[in-house]
Amino acid sequence: MNFQAKRGLELLDRDSQRCYKVPMKFLFKTGLFSLFSLFLWASAFAASGPITVNLDVPAGQWKTARLKNLPKDAMVAVKVESNGEILVALLDSTSKGTPDTSRPLFAGRVDKQLSFSVTVAETGDHYVILDNRRGSQSRAVKVVILAAPEKKDRTQAAGAILSEFEKQLHRLFIFDPFPMGVKQCGIPRAFAEEPGVFLCTEYVYHLHDALRDQERAKDFLSFSIFHEVARHLLEDWNHPSAGKAETMDEFAVALMLMLNQKSRVLGAADFAVKNPSTFNTMTKLFQDERHPLSATRGRSVLNWAKDSTLPKKWQSFLVPHMQTALLKRLKQKPTAWTDLALVDKELAGRDKKAI
Repeated sequence: MNFQAKRGLELLDRDSQRCYKVPMKFLFKTGLFSLFSLFLWASAFAASGPITVNLDVPAGQWKTARLKNLPKDAMVAVKVESNGEILVALLDSTSKGTPDTSRPLFAGRVDKQLSFSVTVAETGDHYVILDNRRGSQSRAVKVVILAAPEKKDRTQAAGAILSEFEKQLHRLFIFDPFPMGVKQCGIPRAFAEEPGVFLCTEYVYHLHDALRDQERAKDFLSFSIFHEVARHLLEDWNHPSAGKAETMDEFAVALMLMLNQKSRVLGAADFAVKNPSTFNTMTKLFQDERHPLSATRGRSVLNWAKDSTLPKKWQSFLVPHMQTALLKRLKQKPTAWTDLALVDKELAGRDKKAI
């Protein structure tokens, strides 16, 4: 089957993403533009599909779906659902579409459902093989395929956006720098297990696939990023409950409300609470207690997001870590959550140290 003619595998939009440098005076008014750009990247990254194919594979037979002329370094994400056990494999052009699984890019057995992603090493045709030659019964199979050409360029662009996001946080708060970026992790993870905050491309793919709604995917992606940032800041500032997931969630919500991301946190929490079964597959796949936001945690997050006093409750912890320029601006033009007494006290202390 030739998928090239399908719209879902057309090359992605080639427009480069821009990293906007936003003056601090606009951050609280308009939100973080670099994060918004990241959402544009994430939408495009997951928009190369999905292509869905439903087919029957009779007992003793195999069937092939061809992905024509994939470029080197493209990422292919595949989800297979079957009403019984069947072998699935992704092969390169050397197989010529025959079920030779001696050197597959991926091979596995599907009982009910299986998801995987692979980076294409060489340009050329690739094949999804559905092998039921050893089966005694026909299998009804559904295959969903996402492909993202130019993965490297898009990953680098998104990495630059997250790096700019970290720089913008430095204009607001004082903390030890930590790297931020995007990478292919090779296994189902939300964030890479290394210093800093590195979003896994696999998480973006599976999040879009699970939700089938770009706006909701952006909501969950937003909360995940803020949750990781909150974790780093709590650790850097030696918060007594830095290691507790509940504290990370609450602090992430406070930061999102302060930075005009209320609609995002409400969108993620409300969906998580109302659709607990949506993430059952992702929970099993990622085995991550923190990502994506669960229904149980979503209830607490929803309550915090609706509490207009929450950001102000965190000011005693945040004010000592705010940049002096931000403190002066808050004194001149206080927000709804500004604690002027704390701001004045902190500025006075810094003035004394400067003398």
